[in-house]
Amino acid sequence: MSGAIEVRSADAGRDLARFIDFPYRLYRGEDRWVPPLRFDVKNRLDRRKNPFFDHSEAAYFLAWRDGRPVGRIAAIDNRRHREFHGDRTGFFGWFDCEDDPAVAVALLDRARAWLRERGLDRVRGPASFSLNDECGLLVEGFDEPCTILTPWNPPSSEALVLAAGLEKVMDLVSFLLPVMSFDHERVGRIADLVVRREGVELRRFRPERFAEEVAAVMDIYNDAWEDNWGFVPMTARELDHMAKELKPILEPALACFAEKEGKPVGFSLVLPDVNLVLKKMKGRLFPFGIFHLLFGLKRVAGIRLIAMGVSREFHKRGLDALLYLDSFRAARDLGKEWSELGWVLETNQVMINTIERVGGRRNRVHRLYEGPVD
Repeated sequence: MSGAIEVRSADAGRDLARFIDFPYRLYRGEDRWVPPLRFDVKNRLDRRKNPFFDHSEAAYFLAWRDGRPVGRIAAIDNRRHREFHGDRTGFFGWFDCEDDPAVAVALLDRARAWLRERGLDRVRGPASFSLNDECGLLVEGFDEPCTILTPWNPPSSEALVLAAGLEKVMDLVSFLLPVMSFDHERVGRIADLVVRREGVELRRFRPERFAEEVAAVMDIYNDAWEDNWGFVPMTARELDHMAKELKPILEPALACFAEKEGKPVGFSLVLPDVNLVLKKMKGRLFPFGIFHLLFGLKRVAGIRLIAMGVSREFHKRGLDALLYLDSFRAARDLGKEWSELGWVLETNQVMINTIERVGGRRNRVHRLYEGPVD
């Protein structure tokens, strides 16, 4: 019989290295899991480098049995979430676990205890570290590897979370849209109408004015998403940090602004699905991964629309269709074949209807769970 489960801190040194390494061992041989670059994971977990820790804190834990790790989890106190929403909700994330309910219960009990010690009364997740990062447990769409900045887990994971007493609180839906079969003519007529009616113009992202463009994205993003469930405004340092991480794979032709009288009022950000390259790199940039990255990006056939925002003043006035059209025209010109759009809150029926009207097909769902810490 197997031994008892012990959950121990993994905040530093060799234990932190084991925390980072755990999914690479757990999912070894799993074709649908795309190994992230190890140094990226290490930097995200580093309290000195990740600006999330300017305002919040987290603790990392490993579950051990018979002398080996069998699961991992992070307990997260996102203070900006609590300030913005006026509640006492904490989070869990970085959750990977062998298919054993006892391990999952032990991990989530330890995370809940850590949150309870800080006066919090609810736990929600997974979110690594917030809804501005990778979040949700994959519950639909297991057949294909997840796209850039979306997590993957085996189908058994949901049963583990439910066994630990959590319940569904929200679904995050993604959509697949073939670029070449996108109805450019129909959407183009809508876009022309919007341009004439609203007096807006489109322009490309300007790499030579990178900091200024990132600041414009932050202003629109924080305004556009303010009323969304679970939203937390990004700080300037958080967005700047994310932008610098994504800059090496940014294709300016796929990033678009809508302007009214010279002021940005909407944006869309589309990235090549670098996961198609990362899969070949097996989590390591050196010695040979760098060659896959350098020579693979231009050949990537897929893209992901990771963010779109329209200032609240222009909501429900057709700017989303305008931004979709511009992004897909650029993608077509670059020879891209398909796009994933997401995620979208399951309650955002207006956006879902818009995506489905232009040919989007629901292809993936990530789920968030919640429960009391007691």
